Amino acid sequence: MGDVKAFVFRGEVLRLYRAFLRTSKQAPDQSRGELKQQIREQFELHRDVTDTYAKKYHLSGGRAQLKRLGEMLAMRL
Repeated sequence: MGDVKAFVFRGEVLRLYRAFLRTSKQAPDQSRGELKQQIREQFELHRDVTDTYAKKYHLSGGRAQLKRLGEMLAMRL
């Protein structure tokens, strides 16, 4: 990726990560720490991906997972 594209993509990933952390605050206290750990592990697992298509795939999948997590946590309220 070009420098500008890489910079923009990194911003999108960070935005997604922060959204996951904000959403995790809705989890019960006893499971919140474990959820945050799992979120971090998943982002770390894919940190070294260099293929553009793979990056887009993981970003898209992450957005879908965030939506599902938000829906799941909202159901418990």
